[in-house]
Amino acid sequence: MNNKILLSEVTTYRFGGECNSFYIVNSVNQIKEVLKHSIQNNIFILGKGSNVAFSDEGYKGTIIKNEIEFIEILDDKKTINVGAGSFLPDVSRFLYKNGLTGGEFLLGIPGTIGGAIKMNAGCYGYEIGNFVDSITCFDLDLGKIIEIEAKNLNFQYRKTQNLEKYIILSAKLIFNSEEPKKIKDKMSEMNILRKKSQPSAIYNAGSVFKNPKGYYAAELIDKAGLKGFEINGVSVSNKHANFFVAKKGASAKSLYDLVQHVKDTVNIKYGINLEEEIIFIGNF
Repeated sequence: MNNKILLSEVTTYRFGGECNSFYIVNSVNQIKEVLKHSIQNNIFILGKGSNVAFSDEGYKGTIIKNEIEFIEILDDKKTINVGAGSFLPDVSRFLYKNGLTGGEFLLGIPGTIGGAIKMNAGCYGYEIGNFVDSITCFDLDLGKIIEIEAKNLNFQYRKTQNLEKYIILSAKLIFNSEEPKKIKDKMSEMNILRKKSQPSAIYNAGSVFKNPKGYYAAELIDKAGLKGFEINGVSVSNKHANFFVAKKGASAKSLYDLVQHVKDTVNIKYGINLEEEIIFIGNF
């Protein structure tokens, strides 16, 4: 558990000022201890920090970095129980080793189970919400652990509703059995597609915008002539226009300004309002 940290150290973009109330937790007891000293309406739950950009001014509330990590297969051999802090590529490899298919797409997403469920992460036609059986959460209002079945979660495109007052602790996910070779082939195929289309720069946070209905955000940004466009060290990737890459030392404000510029340009040219997938936290 920590108290003070530079948020640039815990996000993939390497942006963000100080937080004086930062805690790493790996148990419910630690969560309860942190909540005793926190203002509950100003708590942010952090996973791997792969879809978050904190303000250069920092964060004034409490940040809880969830590192509850475990993966176990249950008796039916098709259901896994996984901690919210578990790394998605680790989950994908675990499924492969146990002859379970459906999680191949998780291999290239640099986030955690908790974050993936919160935003219904997906790619290549897959979404994690399709595999969720139930989740175990800490209810911030009631101060106790509860279980929520998938039917009571409102999974939508790149978001899940009804989770605002909960800290996800773990999830049960159901997959289908498959021959290991077929699983490995699918993982390799997705990996090749990812390497061909996505930038390998260290400082990025995955897709910046959600795809509008009937369109691809990357195609709209590309057709608007914005590939390579840069604001103070943050630029639209020349490889994939829905990825923005940052040079070392760039600021969160530059990313924010670039996002607003791209949104405005696409809106003016095509009348389409792009919605951010990346989350901006703090004052911009």
